[in-house]
Parts: sequence; structure tokens; C-alpha cells
Amino acid sequence: MDIENVLKRVQLLHGLDRGEAEAYRPLAQEAAARLEKSRVKPGGDSLLEAAAAALVHWQLCLLEPAGSFTTGDVHAADPDARSAAKALWRSALAGAAPYLADEGFAFRSMP
Repeated sequence: MDIENVLKRVQLLHGLDRGEAEAYRPLAQEAAARLEKSRVKPGGDSLLEAAAAALVHWQLCLLEPAGSFTTGDVHAADPDARSAAKALWRSALAGAAPYLADEGFAFRSMP
């Protein structure tokens, strides 16, 4: 995975300029490392980069005040931003799933 590609996607997803996106490089690196750790086969870099960027975008949405913000005379409300970001993360993760270990499945014995 290329961290620069992850940062470009974060920039687009979160509406940041290049300098603002650069501030989130550590989050992008952590997200990429998390996915690399689960990778089970080569390939799918673009899908994994998309998933890493979606994870960073969701994390950033969780840090923002829920529902609305005000900057000067401009007020914006988006009560669904967090749930939309989480849905994007899940969708991107599902797209990258063929390249990742399935961590959500376990065998257990029944009495």
C-alpha cells in the first residue's frame, strides 16, 4: 500500500486541502498497518488503500462535534455524517475482504 494514495483519498473524503490531510499521516499509517497485518494474499492495494482512507475518515468524523458546526456566519448540520462514514468504512472493508483474513468467524463447541 502507498500511504500517499491513502492520504489523497482522506483528503477527498474529508474535504481537506493537502496540508490538512498531511496532519493525519500517522492515522493513515496506522490504518494501513492494521490492514496489512490482516492481509492474506498479495494484490488489492487500491482496495486496501480505499479501506484505510475510509477508516481514517470515520475516525475524523468521530472526533468532530456530532450533528453540526459553525464557522463565522456559516452553519452546517449533518446528523448522519458519522453513520455515513461508518457505512463507507464497512463497505470499503467488504471490498477489500478477499485480500484480508476473516477475523469475524470462530468455531466453538456446543454442549
